[in-house]
Amino acid sequence: MTKLEGRTRAFTIFTLLWVLNALLRVVFGVLSITEGSLLDVPVTLLIHQILVVMFFLLGAGGFLSAYGLWKLERWGLQGVVALSIVTIGFDLWGITIQFTAAMGFIIPVLALTYLGFKMEKTEMRHSSKTL
Repeated sequence: MTKLEGRTRAFTIFTLLWVLNALLRVVFGVLSITEGSLLDVPVTLLIHQILVVMFFLLGAGGFLSAYGLWKLERWGLQGVVALSIVTIGFDLWGITIQFTAAMGFIIPVLALTYLGFKMEKTEMRHSSKTL
């Protein structure tokens, strides 16, 4: 069995959700370039620039980590975990600007939950072999 044959349907759906998350971040970055298109409240130029840059960085990082995840590379998994944590922090800050930023929590929280269950299941499988 090759490394890539270990993917399950749940893993495929998870990876596609992560790609969707990355795509939405890039789309929001593009839409944010036109001032005020996504925001209901006025913000300073600096805040606006931070939002645009973060959307593009999270999107690009999301695509890269999704590729690594799909190839079952350790760095892909690490990238998803790191980007999930950074995205949650970014969206927590975003809620202080506009409450709709809370929607950005959905996929990163699902990602951490899914990966947590997978790791727990793997650890339980390995520990039962040693008993």
